[in-house]
Amino acid sequence: MRAGRTSRAVIVGAAGIALVLTAAGCGSGSKPGGSSSTGSTSSAAGSSSSGSSTASSSGSGSVDSAAAALVPAAIKSKGVITIATDPSYPPNESKDQNGNIVGWDVDMGNAIAAKLGLKANFANVTFNDIVTGISTDKYDAGMSSITDNKEREGVDDFVTYFNAGTKLMVLKGNPKNLTDNSPTDLSLCGLTIGVEKGTIQESPDIPTRNKACEAAGKKDIKTLSQDTEDQINESLSSGRCDAVLADSPVVDYYANSGNFQAVGAIYSGAPYGIAISKTNSGLSQAFLAALKDLVADGTYHKLTSKYGIQAGDYTTPGLNQATS
Repeated sequence: MRAGRTSRAVIVGAAGIALVLTAAGCGSGSKPGGSSSTGSTSSAAGSSSSGSSTASSSGSGSVDSAAAALVPAAIKSKGVITIATDPSYPPNESKDQNGNIVGWDVDMGNAIAAKLGLKANFANVTFNDIVTGISTDKYDAGMSSITDNKEREGVDDFVTYFNAGTKLMVLKGNPKNLTDNSPTDLSLCGLTIGVEKGTIQESPDIPTRNKACEAAGKKDIKTLSQDTEDQINESLSSGRCDAVLADSPVVDYYANSGNFQAVGAIYSGAPYGIAISKTNSGLSQAFLAALKDLVADGTYHKLTSKYGIQAGDYTTPGLNQATS
């Protein structure tokens, strides 16, 4: 997916995101950029040219000294963790009207950093470039609705922290009468489906579906792969694609906006993971310890509830927990 990612109502840029966030919320009616239940801030006083944001380390209460002791010396001396994210995927990560990066992943990343006695700096990165950037030490970590799977674990380590799955999104009214009740649903055969580059929806989801289409004597699905979810959502609105496959929390979010509709049930459930270089195992263990603390003290559930995505609560965080 990222577990997959999904579409939005009339998406025409950062201002569009801000308007949708303010008006619709994510089930809970709260705006991803406001102060969290832990009191942390999710953006700096102003936006940088890259759209990055830096948050205070005071947000989630006291520092977890045991977790903080695991942080590598090089990062501890800087006092900052650089976290790569693609902010086009509300409610998980997006930009507010001022260009600041906001969302649930941002709040959670800030809370983790606070437990470690650090600040989190979120860097605006195209999703398909995040894992590579971490492997080359350009970024310390990646939090961007990234599904943990065996293939990705071959490149980086993943600290698992949320349950998600794939869902289908269509225009309101479902004009193509799509059903999409499984990864081998035949109602998509012969249609053009929008996906974000580098997601599991692009591969293996659509290739698997095409095998089912071919076995049933139907036409293959045409894939429209684009760099950002914003572009994909615009393509759905303009008719360049017939539907979009993306992550369940994102699809559900946009389905509440009025222009789009979720179809079928969640499938291919898998945990999101925080990507960290295998050469930085100390940081992986520090993140895991901080995350377990946030689950135990109730901060984790408060943050998922704030965004209306508590159905995906993952109370057994771990390292490299992918099964496929």
